[in-house]
Amino acid sequence: MSLGTTIFGAFRRSSSAVGVVIAVAFTTMLLSTAYNLLAFNPDEFANRPDVQEYENLLENVSTMDGWERTQYYWANNLKVAWISGLATPSYFGFNSMVATNYSIGTALTYVHHTWGPEAALAFSAQIFVHGILELTGFYIIAAITLRAAWNIWKGLGRLVEITGKGGKRWSWMLTKREKREIAKHLPAIKILVRDFVVLFALGAFFIFLAAPVEAYVSPEVGWVFFSDPLMPIIFLTSVGIFYASIVGRTLSSLRRDVNSVWRDVRCMFEGRWRPAQLSLFVFMIFFFMTLIRIILGGI
Repeated sequence: MSLGTTIFGAFRRSSSAVGVVIAVAFTTMLLSTAYNLLAFNPDEFANRPDVQEYENLLENVSTMDGWERTQYYWANNLKVAWISGLATPSYFGFNSMVATNYSIGTALTYVHHTWGPEAALAFSAQIFVHGILELTGFYIIAAITLRAAWNIWKGLGRLVEITGKGGKRWSWMLTKREKREIAKHLPAIKILVRDFVVLFALGAFFIFLAAPVEAYVSPEVGWVFFSDPLMPIIFLTSVGIFYASIVGRTLSSLRRDVNSVWRDVRCMFEGRWRPAQLSLFVFMIFFFMTLIRIILGGI
C-alpha cells in the first residue's frame, strides 16, 4: 500500500471529524471577531489582560530575527502538537484548536482597533499565508485526536456494557465470552492506531514547514496585502473555497455521525445506556472547561 493511499484512507475514515473541526474553527474565529468588536469599545478592549499579553508577545517577537522567530515558532507550535497527542483522551487537540481560533479573532480585533479595517483584512490574509500549513496541520491533529478520544471513551463504555451483562458485577476478570466479544474490535483498533500515527505525523510536518514561512514569507507577502486591498480579498476567497471544498466532501459522513450522536442523546434522556454517551459526556466536560478558560481570559 502506497503512502498516498494510506493517507487518503486515514482522511476518509476521519472525514466527519475533519469536517467538524474546520466548521468549528472558522465559526469560532468569526464569532470571536464579532464579539470582540461589538462587546468592547477600543479602550475597554485594550485594557483586557489577554490583549495586553498579546501586545507583549508582539513586542517580543518583533525583536527577533528570522531564524530566531523560526525557532520560536517550532518550539511553541510543535510543543502544542505533542501535548495534543499525549493528552488525546482529554480532547486537548480539539479544545486547543478552539482557543487558537478564538485568539485569532482577538488578534484581528486588535489590528482593527489599532490600524483600521483595511489593515485587519490584510492581516487576516497574512495569517493564512503560513496558516494554510500551520492551521491545517493543527486541524488535522485536532481531527484525529478527536476521533481517537471519542473511540477511547466509547470503547471504555462498551467494556462496561460487555462486562455488566446479565446483572453481573463489573470486574477486570473477563470471561471467555467477554474476551471474544472484545477481540472482535481489535482490527478496528489497529486501523485507528495506524490512522492516528499517519495523520498526526502529517499534521506535525505541516506545522514544522509553516514556521519558516511565518518567519520569512508571511511578513513580505503581508506588505503586498497592505498595499493593495484587492489582494487579500482574492487570497481569502481562495482559502475559503479550499476549506469549504474539504468540508463539502465530509458532509455525508458528518450527517451519519451527527445522527448517531443524536440517537445516543435521545437514549440517554430515555434512560437507556449507549457506550458513546461516555464519549459525549467527557467531551462536554473538557469543552466547557475550555469555554470557561476563554471567558475568564478575556476579563
